[in-house]
Amino acid sequence: MSENTRYGFPAEAWEAAKAQANALLEERARERGTITYAEICRAVSAVDLKPRSWAIMGFLNEICTEADAAHGIMLASLVVRADTGMPGDGYFRNAARLGRDVSDPEAYWRSEVERIYDVFAPER
Repeated sequence: MSENTRYGFPAEAWEAAKAQANALLEERARERGTITYAEICRAVSAVDLKPRSWAIMGFLNEICTEADAAHGIMLASLVVRADTGMPGDGYFRNAARLGRDVSDPEAYWRSEVERIYDVFAPER
């Protein structure tokens, strides 16, 4: 894969898309909400992401990895499947790669979401 592309998208557009997604996810965190894979794919306009694609999985993994390094949270934890209300399997594999204990996936995910909500809670 060329260094100038990510999953076939120009690197500059990829980074712009991540900035769009991060802003949207931070807004959802302040609202204490979640967003589906389809919704985030529609909302990000810098690249044409599709739910259930390798690109969306890589995209969200990068967002999680970068947010983990910067803030100790997996920001894309807020992206969920419409049918289950929880992230897909790729999310949990990435969480394990980042050193998280996902032996009880739902409990891990719920606690991570609360941590994200706390980080982005509006000042009182």
